[in-house]
Amino acid sequence: MAATNKRRGFEDLIARRDELADVSPPWTAPEQDPSPTVQATTTSGLSDPASAVPTPRPATGEGELDEQDRADLAVCEAAIDGLRLAFWAAGKALQTIRDRRLYSDDYPSFEAYCAERWEISRRQADRLIAAWPIAEQLRPIGLASLNEGQVRELLPIASQHGPEAAVTVYGTVAETGKVTAAILADVVQQIRDRFDPATAADDIRAYLARDRDVQGDTGPTDPTAAWTVEADRLRTTVRRVVSRPAFRAAARARPEEARAVVAELRALLDELEATALAEDQ
Repeated sequence: MAATNKRRGFEDLIARRDELADVSPPWTAPEQDPSPTVQATTTSGLSDPASAVPTPRPATGEGELDEQDRADLAVCEAAIDGLRLAFWAAGKALQTIRDRRLYSDDYPSFEAYCAERWEISRRQADRLIAAWPIAEQLRPIGLASLNEGQVRELLPIASQHGPEAAVTVYGTVAETGKVTAAILADVVQQIRDRFDPATAADDIRAYLARDRDVQGDTGPTDPTAAWTVEADRLRTTVRRVVSRPAFRAAARARPEEARAVVAELRALLDELEATALAEDQ
């Protein structure tokens, strides 16, 4: 294998994104956000953002930032932002390499390329490839907090209803408060099987409003709303956990502990049932 194919780290793959063709699916491309970018060029011609970041040094005073300080801040924040969105660039690059078989001179398969060149599994590569188009759609509205964990939770609804559904979910959650992967997963679980583009935003707002009411953010808790939200959350949590391949594999490897967990859950459910029966009597 040629020396140029020596592993140089995952950052090299990300850095080469500008050399690769655009293999975007035929979705409407969002406008590029105007955030400052960091670019520098090494002798190899590859982008090297780190070389453009100012060298750390002690602060020269405690007053307001001067023009140079503000410029340096913009460069530093752009570098951090680039790291946070690296999964998006890597996924796009991996799809180009896979679809055009750019690995074929030195590797027998895309799976071998991923494993030997970048030390990632085919599953990891496929996940990055699936995530980047969603991230590209979301970037104009989610730049402040968007990360791979959030995009991953949106993949189920995007695969079922299209990328516009993922944008609707993210945008509606963002307008009502802080966006986290857990909140997105919760919302997606609630609406993915009954998603209607015409009413989805209102459905999400209503669900999140009930959730805030249960948590006491908007006044006294409504018992009916509390039951609806907490029951939905319980179903969502159990389904998410037991459907994970890693959890199933762990249960097979540690059956006694798995049985103990199931027994504990059954005991809690029996307690809940006893409470409900007591109220009926």
